[in-house]
Amino acid sequence: MTARYQAHLRRRWRIGLLALAMVLPVAWTGSAGAQATPGNGDHVVYQESVPTSATPVLTKDFRAAPPVTSQQHHAMQDALIKRRVKLAAQVPQTDGERGVPPATAPTSQVENVSPRAKGPTGPNGLVIARNNRNPLASTDECGVAASLAEPSAANDGPNVYYTGNFDHQEFSTDRGATFSCADPYPAGPAEAPFTCCDTQVIYDHARDVTFHSMLYLDDRFAPTNGIVRVFVRRNIPSPDNCYYDIDFDPSATDVLPDYPHLGLSKKFLYVSANRVSGPNFDWLGSEMRRLNLDQLAACKVASGRTINITNAGDQRILVPGSGAQNVMYFSWVNTPTQWRVFSWPDNSTAVGSTLHDVGAMTFGDADCRGGVNNTDWADEVAANIVGFNVQTAITRNSVNVWAPTDSDAGYPQAHIVGAQFHLGNRPNDLRLVQEPVIAFADQCAGLPAVGVNDSGDQGLAIALGGRAGGGGPAVTTAVGIKDKYNKGPGGFVFRKVAEATYNPDDARFGDYFTVSRNSPCGRFFDATGYGLLGGTDTANVNARYVEFGRGEVCR
Repeated sequence: MTARYQAHLRRRWRIGLLALAMVLPVAWTGSAGAQATPGNGDHVVYQESVPTSATPVLTKDFRAAPPVTSQQHHAMQDALIKRRVKLAAQVPQTDGERGVPPATAPTSQVENVSPRAKGPTGPNGLVIARNNRNPLASTDECGVAASLAEPSAANDGPNVYYTGNFDHQEFSTDRGATFSCADPYPAGPAEAPFTCCDTQVIYDHARDVTFHSMLYLDDRFAPTNGIVRVFVRRNIPSPDNCYYDIDFDPSATDVLPDYPHLGLSKKFLYVSANRVSGPNFDWLGSEMRRLNLDQLAACKVASGRTINITNAGDQRILVPGSGAQNVMYFSWVNTPTQWRVFSWPDNSTAVGSTLHDVGAMTFGDADCRGGVNNTDWADEVAANIVGFNVQTAITRNSVNVWAPTDSDAGYPQAHIVGAQFHLGNRPNDLRLVQEPVIAFADQCAGLPAVGVNDSGDQGLAIALGGRAGGGGPAVTTAVGIKDKYNKGPGGFVFRKVAEATYNPDDARFGDYFTVSRNSPCGRFFDATGYGLLGGTDTANVNARYVEFGRGEVCR
C-alpha cells in the first residue's frame, strides 16, 4: 500500500465511518482505528496490525519433554473439544436472512480406493502417483498416536515429513514407502510444558525449509493456557534447527490458542489461533500473526505483525489461505448468505475485508452415520457456521473459499459449498463468478482441505462417507481437483485413498488433513488422510501419504 493511497484512505475514513458502522457488524482489536473506501462496489474496512516478534531457541537448548500418556492426551483434547462445542452452541446457525439457494449443481462422482490409477478421462484423468501408508501413525513408537489421527505432511523431493495426533512425528527418504521416527518433541515453556495435538506441516519451496507446529498446554487433564510452537527444519531427515514459541497472550495465563494453523506468502509465515479464555470459555477473537520468513529460516529473531479480529460477539474462525504470493487471503462465513474475505498484502501492515452476498447455505449438526458400527462421524462443529473447517485458496486470478454445510432442499447429504471470486486490480477488488458445490447423492462430504499448485489448480482432500438416516459407507479421505477439466460448479471427480470399514465411535473424524504443492513437481499435489480399518482403536488407523495430479506422473 503506497503512502499516497494510505493518505487517500484517511481522507475517506471521516466521510464513510458512520455509514460503515451501520452496515458492517465486525469489531476489531489491536489498533487505533479503521479506514474505509469503496472497492468494486463493496465497502472495504481496513484495520492496522500491531508489531510483534519471536525469538528462536536453538537445537542445543532443547529440553526433554515431560511424559504425557495417551489418557492424558485424550483429556487435553476433550477439554478443547468441550470448549469448541460450547462456544459454537452460542452462535445462531441462521444468523442473517436466508436468500434463494443457488441452482442445484450436478452431484460429484467418487471412485474406490486404488493405490495407483488414472481417472476416466484418459491422459487428463485424476492420477494417484503414490498412496503409501504410514504404519507408525497407528502405534506409539514415534510419539503418542490417536484414532482421531489428523495427519499432516509435506515433501521435499523424496523426503517427507509427517505428523499427527497426538504428538507423533516421522520422516521418509523414499517418498513415503517407509517411515522412521523423528526426534521427540521437546518440553514447552513453564506456562505450557505439555505437548497436546493439532499439528501441521508446511514446506517453503523458495527457502527449502520445512515448518511444523504443535499446540502446547499447561495441564495434562484440564488445560487453561497454551502456546503454539513453530519448528524450523532445514533438512527433513535431520533434526529441527530451532523453534519459536508463539504466545498469543503473553501477559495472561488463562488463554487457550485453539485450532492453530500455518500459512505461507512470499515473505511471511502466518500462524493463526482461536483465542478462548476462562472457566466460561469466553471467546477473545481469532488472531492472525505473520513473521518474516528469511529470519525464521535463519533461526534469527523474527519480526512481524499481528491482528486480533472479533465479530460482534459471534465467534468465527480464521485459517490462513493456501497458494498466497504477495497477498494473503483468509475468510469466514459472515451469515448464511454472505462471506467476508480478508486480505493482507505483504507490503502493507493493514488488513482489508469485504462482504459478498451468495446463495443461502445451511448449517447444523449433520447426520453422517455409516460403517460397520453405523455411527456418526460429523460432530456438532463439523458443519457449523463458526467455520472450524473453512478453507481459502488463492490462485493466479481468483480467491476461492470453501465451507462444509448440512443437508438442504437441494442436497440430501451434508456437502461442501464454495465461492469463487475473480481478482481485480486491487487486493480487495473481488467479483463473484461461481458458487461450486461438492455433493454426493448417497454419502456425506465435509472437512475440506485445499492446496494450490503452480498451474493455479486447486487440490482438495475431503472427508467422505456416512449417510443421513444411517447405513452409509465408512468415512474416509478422498482427493480431487478443481481445474479446467473439473471447473464446477458441480460434477467433481474424487477418489478415495484410504480403505475404511468403521466410523469413529465419538463423532470425531478430524480436520487437519493437508494438501500442498508437490516438490519439485509443481503441478502435482501432496495430501494426507486416513480411515479406520477393522475397528475404531488407534491400531486401526490407516494413515496415508498421497501424491496426485493429472496426466503423466511427475518424475
